[in-house]
Amino acid sequence: MNEAPQRNFNSVEKVITLVAASRLSWEDAARRGVAEATKTIRDLSVAHVEERDVMITEGEIALYRIKLRLAFRVDRMRPGLTPGAPDVEVTRWLIVANQTLGTGEVVAEIDRLNRHGPCEFHLLVPMTHSKSYARARRLSMLAADPVTGIPSEHVPATDYLGPDTLGMEQAQKRLDAQLAKIAAASYAASGELGDPDPLRAIQAVLSRSSFDGIILSTLPAGASRLVGADLPSRVRRLTRLPVTYLPGEEPGEL
Repeated sequence: MNEAPQRNFNSVEKVITLVAASRLSWEDAARRGVAEATKTIRDLSVAHVEERDVMITEGEIALYRIKLRLAFRVDRMRPGLTPGAPDVEVTRWLIVANQTLGTGEVVAEIDRLNRHGPCEFHLLVPMTHSKSYARARRLSMLAADPVTGIPSEHVPATDYLGPDTLGMEQAQKRLDAQLAKIAAASYAASGELGDPDPLRAIQAVLSRSSFDGIILSTLPAGASRLVGADLPSRVRRLTRLPVTYLPGEEPGEL
């Protein structure tokens, strides 16, 4: 008979809260919430139901909502590679990049870290605007709404332009390509697209996961407005984590 996996009672766990919804049932909402969380969080161990409610439209239940408290391990021990082998300690690194993702400096840093011991990487790609969208957004801010007369700078650009589909597609392609490259090298990695503002994107990830350090890659100072805003120092102050800054090679912005 197979033995149940033994839980490490010396591990440290982090608890987060999320709200999930379903048109079918609270049970389906819970399944959806856990499934979404496992896309970017390892070692989920407990899901506790805090609240349940429903949204009602025209006297009928339109949506089932559930608030969950999720616990997951933040220790760095992982099972050994072979049966009976001792657990190994890994370090976890958050890589923040967009147009410089996959360049030589980022790849070299991943290789260097792995030579010092087992690592896990989470790739965060802020969904910055494509060049065509950014240009259209700047032009929209020069005009006023033809109906209200309100200057466009007070109206979200998406009201005029819609979502930046091209920018999202470009970011997703870079992320998918880099994840495939890391997987081919037998390194452990996950990834996601984040808020266009790198600081907000980093905060969102850190609210539900933990890392030993951050690898931040932008374009050279002459090409990236973010370096001019002293992004590396701001990330250090925000996270209080070691930050490795790697200037990229390609034109554009983070």
